[in-house]
Amino acid sequence: MKADEDSHDVPGYVTPLQAAEMIGVTDQRVYDYIQEGRLKYKRISRTYLISIESVEQFKRQPVGRARKQPPPWRVYRSAITLQSTSMQVQIRAGQEAAFKKKLQGLREKQEHLLTGSMQRYIQQDERDPSTIQIWLVWKDNELPDEQTRERELAAFKAAFADVLDWETERESSLKGLLYT
Repeated sequence: MKADEDSHDVPGYVTPLQAAEMIGVTDQRVYDYIQEGRLKYKRISRTYLISIESVEQFKRQPVGRARKQPPPWRVYRSAITLQSTSMQVQIRAGQEAAFKKKLQGLREKQEHLLTGSMQRYIQQDERDPSTIQIWLVWKDNELPDEQTRERELAAFKAAFADVLDWETERESSLKGLLYT
Protein backbone atom coordinates (compact mmCIF):
# COMPACT_ATOMS: atom_id res chain seq x y z
CA MET A 1 0.00 0.00 0.00
CA LYS A 2 2.99 2.31 0.48
CA ALA A 3 3.17 5.21 -1.94
CA ASP A 4 5.67 7.96 -2.64
CA GLU A 5 5.90 10.58 0.07
CA ASP A 6 6.02 13.46 -2.42
CA SER A 7 5.51 16.79 -0.73
CA HIS A 8 1.87 17.70 -1.35
CA ASP A 9 0.83 20.75 0.59
CA VAL A 10 -2.90 20.25 1.05
CA PRO A 11 -4.44 22.26 3.91
CA GLY A 12 -5.86 20.03 6.64
CA TYR A 13 -3.85 16.96 5.59
CA VAL A 14 -0.48 15.42 6.48
CA THR A 15 1.64 12.67 4.96
CA PRO A 16 1.72 9.21 6.53
CA LEU A 17 5.20 9.98 7.89
CA GLN A 18 3.93 13.16 9.57
CA ALA A 19 0.88 11.30 10.90
CA ALA A 20 3.17 8.59 12.29
CA GLU A 21 5.18 11.20 14.19
CA MET A 22 1.99 12.80 15.54
CA ILE A 23 0.56 9.46 16.73
CA GLY A 24 3.87 7.98 17.89
CA VAL A 25 3.99 4.93 15.62
CA THR A 26 5.89 3.91 12.48
CA ASP A 27 4.74 5.07 9.06
CA GLN A 28 4.07 1.41 8.18
CA ARG A 29 1.62 1.24 11.09
CA VAL A 30 -0.12 4.34 9.69
CA TYR A 31 -0.59 2.50 6.38
CA ASP A 32 -2.08 -0.40 8.37
CA TYR A 33 -4.50 2.03 10.04
CA ILE A 34 -5.45 3.43 6.62
CA GLN A 35 -6.11 -0.10 5.35
CA GLU A 36 -8.19 -0.87 8.47
CA GLY A 37 -10.25 2.28 7.85
CA ARG A 38 -9.15 3.84 11.15
CA LEU A 39 -7.65 6.95 9.53
CA LYS A 40 -9.43 9.12 6.95
CA TYR A 41 -7.30 9.89 3.93
CA LYS A 42 -7.19 11.27 0.39
CA ARG A 43 -5.13 9.80 -2.36
CA ILE A 44 -3.45 12.24 -4.72
CA SER A 45 -1.52 10.50 -7.48
CA ARG A 46 0.42 7.83 -5.58
CA THR A 47 0.49 9.71 -2.28
CA TYR A 48 -1.79 9.17 0.70
CA LEU A 49 -2.72 12.26 2.70
CA ILE A 50 -4.32 11.80 6.09
CA SER A 51 -6.82 14.25 7.54
CA ILE A 52 -5.27 16.17 10.46
CA GLU A 53 -8.63 15.94 12.23
CA SER A 54 -8.54 12.15 11.84
CA VAL A 55 -5.00 12.04 13.30
CA GLU A 56 -5.91 14.29 16.23
CA GLN A 57 -8.99 12.18 17.07
CA PHE A 58 -7.15 8.87 16.59
CA LYS A 59 -6.89 6.65 19.65
CA ARG A 60 -4.61 3.64 19.67
CA GLN A 61 -6.32 0.46 20.76
CA PRO A 62 -5.14 -1.05 24.05
CA VAL A 63 -2.91 -4.11 23.95
CA GLY A 64 -4.76 -7.33 24.68
CA ARG A 65 -8.48 -7.83 25.07
CA ALA A 66 -10.63 -4.94 26.20
CA ARG A 67 -12.69 -5.61 29.31
CA LYS A 68 -16.34 -6.19 28.57
CA GLN A 69 -17.35 -5.34 32.14
CA PRO A 70 -15.49 -3.93 35.10
CA PRO A 71 -14.16 -6.41 37.66
CA PRO A 72 -16.18 -6.72 40.88
CA TRP A 73 -15.12 -5.25 44.18
CA ARG A 74 -13.42 -7.77 46.44
CA VAL A 75 -12.52 -7.99 50.12
CA TYR A 76 -9.06 -9.08 51.25
CA ARG A 77 -9.48 -12.70 52.36
CA SER A 78 -5.96 -13.40 53.48
CA ALA A 79 -3.88 -11.71 56.09
CA ILE A 80 -2.11 -9.79 53.30
CA THR A 81 -3.39 -6.30 52.48
CA LEU A 82 -2.09 -3.36 50.52
CA GLN A 83 -0.25 -0.47 52.09
CA SER A 84 0.35 2.69 50.13
CA THR A 85 1.85 6.12 50.39
CA SER A 86 0.20 9.00 48.58
CA MET A 87 2.06 12.26 48.04
CA GLN A 88 0.71 15.40 46.44
CA VAL A 89 3.31 18.03 45.56
CA GLN A 90 3.66 21.12 43.38
CA ILE A 91 6.06 21.48 40.45
CA ARG A 92 8.32 24.47 41.01
CA ALA A 93 7.41 27.46 38.83
CA GLY A 94 8.90 27.14 35.36
CA GLN A 95 10.21 23.61 35.99
CA GLU A 96 7.61 21.46 34.20
CA ALA A 97 9.89 20.63 31.24
CA ALA A 98 12.80 19.83 33.58
CA PHE A 99 10.45 17.67 35.70
CA LYS A 100 9.34 15.67 32.66
CA LYS A 101 12.97 15.23 31.59
CA LYS A 102 13.81 13.88 35.06
CA LEU A 103 10.89 11.44 34.80
CA GLN A 104 12.23 10.21 31.48
CA GLY A 105 15.66 9.69 33.06
CA LEU A 106 14.06 7.90 36.02
CA ARG A 107 12.37 5.45 33.66
CA GLU A 108 15.38 4.97 31.37
CA LYS A 109 17.78 4.34 34.26
CA GLN A 110 15.19 2.40 36.30
CA GLU A 111 16.01 4.42 39.40
CA HIS A 112 14.07 4.72 42.67
CA LEU A 113 12.25 1.40 42.35
CA LEU A 114 11.58 1.41 46.12
CA THR A 115 12.26 -1.95 47.71
CA GLY A 116 9.29 -4.31 47.68
CA SER A 117 6.92 -1.89 45.92
CA MET A 118 4.49 -3.53 43.53
CA GLN A 119 3.09 -0.39 41.90
CA ARG A 120 4.39 3.15 41.50
CA TYR A 121 2.39 5.92 39.87
CA ILE A 122 3.40 9.50 39.16
CA GLN A 123 0.46 11.45 37.78
CA GLN A 124 -0.23 15.04 36.79
CA ASP A 125 -3.50 16.72 37.75
CA GLU A 126 -5.36 17.58 34.54
CA ARG A 127 -7.16 20.52 36.16
CA ASP A 128 -4.02 21.89 37.80
CA PRO A 129 -0.96 20.72 35.80
CA SER A 130 1.38 22.12 38.46
CA THR A 131 0.13 19.44 40.90
CA ILE A 132 1.74 16.00 40.89
CA GLN A 133 0.29 12.96 42.65
CA ILE A 134 2.67 10.13 43.56
CA TRP A 135 1.16 6.85 44.68
CA LEU A 136 3.34 3.98 45.91
CA VAL A 137 1.90 0.55 46.74
CA TRP A 138 3.24 -2.43 48.67
CA LYS A 139 1.78 -5.71 49.87
CA ASP A 140 2.10 -5.47 53.64
CA ASN A 141 4.08 -8.72 53.74
CA GLU A 142 6.65 -7.24 51.30
CA LEU A 143 6.81 -3.80 52.87
CA PRO A 144 10.40 -2.99 53.85
CA ASP A 145 11.20 -1.80 57.35
CA GLU A 146 10.39 1.83 58.11
CA GLN A 147 14.04 2.93 58.06
CA THR A 148 14.58 1.51 54.54
CA ARG A 149 11.35 3.05 53.30
CA GLU A 150 12.19 6.47 54.75
CA ARG A 151 15.74 6.36 53.36
CA GLU A 152 14.53 5.44 49.84
CA LEU A 153 11.74 8.05 49.87
CA ALA A 154 14.25 10.69 51.03
CA ALA A 155 16.57 9.77 48.13
CA PHE A 156 13.64 10.00 45.69
CA LYS A 157 12.66 13.40 47.07
CA ALA A 158 16.27 14.65 46.93
CA ALA A 159 16.54 13.59 43.28
CA PHE A 160 13.51 15.75 42.44
CA ALA A 161 14.12 18.62 44.89
CA ASP A 162 15.14 21.05 42.14
CA VAL A 163 11.85 20.56 40.21
CA LEU A 164 9.31 19.64 42.91
CA ASP A 165 8.53 21.90 45.87
CA TRP A 166 8.50 19.41 48.75
CA GLU A 167 7.45 22.24 51.11
CA THR A 168 3.98 21.92 49.52
CA GLU A 169 3.81 18.14 49.97
CA ARG A 170 0.77 16.49 51.50
CA GLU A 171 1.48 12.87 52.36
CA SER A 172 -0.86 10.09 53.45
CA SER A 173 -0.33 6.49 54.50
CA LEU A 174 -3.17 4.25 53.36
CA LYS A 175 -4.32 0.71 54.10
CA GLY A 176 -6.33 -1.29 51.54
CA LEU A 177 -9.96 -2.17 52.37
CA LEU A 178 -11.48 -3.24 49.03
CA TYR A 179 -9.91 -3.96 45.63
CA THR A 180 -10.82 -5.10 42.14
